[in-house]
Amino acid sequence: MKRSCVEKAKVESTRNPNWLQLPIDLIRNILQRLDTVEIVTSARNVCPLWWHICKDPLMWRTIHISNINVIPLDYHCLHKIYGHAIDLSRGHVEDISLELFGTDDILKYTAPSPRASHLRRLRIKYLVEFSDKRLSEFVKEFPLLEELTITFKNNTISRDSLEVIGRCCPRLKSLNLWRLIYPCVEYKYNDVAFAIAKTMSGLRHLKLSGIWLKSVELLAILDDCPLLESLDLLGMIVMPMNDNVEGGGVAYVATIEDANDDD
Repeated sequence: MKRSCVEKAKVESTRNPNWLQLPIDLIRNILQRLDTVEIVTSARNVCPLWWHICKDPLMWRTIHISNINVIPLDYHCLHKIYGHAIDLSRGHVEDISLELFGTDDILKYTAPSPRASHLRRLRIKYLVEFSDKRLSEFVKEFPLLEELTITFKNNTISRDSLEVIGRCCPRLKSLNLWRLIYPCVEYKYNDVAFAIAKTMSGLRHLKLSGIWLKSVELLAILDDCPLLESLDLLGMIVMPMNDNVEGGGVAYVATIEDANDDD
């Protein structure tokens, strides 16, 4: 009876996979699917092998921090985790996605070359406590940038800053500017579309929301961005060509959505 139990245990042990025997590339692929906070605070501490894998700068080509509402960490800890991930990447980070805690401090830490000199994709959802000037100074450090997504709260971005971004990021193919609108926040006209038309002729995808836009600006974008494949003006406030905001012209909302979008 005792012998049969031992044999059964041996059979069970051969059936259960040994994670340490998985190929390194496969383990790296699995770890990279986790949120950056999960990797820094727990996953890399599982065993010496995973710790060693997480020291590889190529592990940090993607830095994603989201769902912070369910993470029991304050902003100071999140900033430290983000900074540590940037340091571990040693300039190899290509994709940064942050949700709910984008600030000037984050931008300031990331910008100095070569911390993120290979950055191609930047998404910041709910950018708060930032200065318009800091944003443009930050983004112009990344000449390889191809995709930029910024969701603002009450702030907006100026025409000058967009022109700086357009000139310094010649490879930019996708731009998404989303300004959250609250009932207590007034619409303010800001001729950012001319900056887009003037400096971002290589755009393939453009999404604007919550920003004043005149018909003449919309035409400028269509004329000067010939490579544009998709244009999303969801919830956009568009002013008639012969009217202005202060003159009491009637504004209308233009909504252009992808028919395949289920959101």
